[in-house]
Amino acid sequence: MKSMKNSIFAVCICCLLFSACSEDPIGQYSVDSTPPKPVSNPQVTNFRGGATITYDLPDETDLLCVQAQFTLPNGKKQDIKVSSFSNVLTVKGFGRSQEYTLSLVAVDKSQNESTPVEVLIKPDDAIIYDVVNSVETKVSFGGFRVNWENATQDEVVVTFLKKNATGKYEMVDAIYSTEQNAQRAIRGQEAVPTTFAVFVRDKYNNHTDTVDFELMTPYVEQLIDNKNFREMPLLPAFSLYSWSYPSLSVLWDDVLVAVGSAYQTVYQFNAAPADINKYFTMDLGAKVKLSRFKMWGRTDYYFRLYHPLDFYLMGTNDLTVAQNSASTDAEWGGPIINCISHRPSGLGADVEAIGEDFEYAAAGEEFEFTGDEPAVRYIRFKMRENWNSTPGAPCHIAELRFWGEPIAE
Repeated sequence: MKSMKNSIFAVCICCLLFSACSEDPIGQYSVDSTPPKPVSNPQVTNFRGGATITYDLPDETDLLCVQAQFTLPNGKKQDIKVSSFSNVLTVKGFGRSQEYTLSLVAVDKSQNESTPVEVLIKPDDAIIYDVVNSVETKVSFGGFRVNWENATQDEVVVTFLKKNATGKYEMVDAIYSTEQNAQRAIRGQEAVPTTFAVFVRDKYNNHTDTVDFELMTPYVEQLIDNKNFREMPLLPAFSLYSWSYPSLSVLWDDVLVAVGSAYQTVYQFNAAPADINKYFTMDLGAKVKLSRFKMWGRTDYYFRLYHPLDFYLMGTNDLTVAQNSASTDAEWGGPIINCISHRPSGLGADVEAIGEDFEYAAAGEEFEFTGDEPAVRYIRFKMRENWNSTPGAPCHIAELRFWGEPIAE
């Protein structure tokens, strides 16, 4: 019996030894001091602000990665590593198109480095130079309107400046954007001849030269005092509801943040056929030559749910028309402005607004009149469609503000 146990023990030992000899080592890879062979046959494809390099990997069983070493125009040294499972490496962060040298180094699992292989790249100009060249401006109320193109939708910051009395630049605004076709308004400027300027930078701190605009004189305007605003009768088919109090005055109470149980947002529920567009009427308190207005939506549902998407404003000085909640568009004379809510990212209503989208909406969506509209006292806001495209759905608005020139009667 004892002899049998010894035999079984011996067989087990032999099996373990055989298994150990036939399997790969377990644990840390063995360390050596032999550097790997370098990569070979590097091929370069340049693009805006960077380059892609392909290469042949060395025949090394313990190759860990390939590392690119280079210096950006801002003087910052960069190391980009790519695992041994790939033979493609991309470098970014270059500004003006010129030749740069980078080194490709093969690294093994013992952290030994091969001799470097120098590669010459010549990236195309970064997109910021196209952006600054595409900037177009138009004088406007209290400042100017501006648009630019960003074909690759890279992260850029477009900075606007103005020259002061001493000829030095002062910053007016800096706008972060990834939008392909951006439109913005720069406000808060005096109605005096002013030289404005712009430059663009990217996340690698490359920046263009500062480019002057032509001399511009912004148009005069002022924020219309909301203390004189009044609500007008609401169509009986609609019901008005806000979390705090059922009054249209929530639209001019200076509360811009409307979130959850704390919001003061107007709901207009449909108690009538879904083909009746939701609308309400308000009194500006005086006749106004309107220049622009801003709309804030429900903060936790920007560009979603019942946030207005397609809507228009009508205006009149006829009190009888304004007081009649059932007065027709024809009696109002039709729209004085048509508006489409614009989301910078281009995303749909199924995606929460964050980043650039959120900042844009939180600043108030702005809509500008042409200047050809008559001065009016009474405004009717009428929604064609909300972002959720829900027939007969409510209209969520947190705040409305108007700018222009009051007209003495």
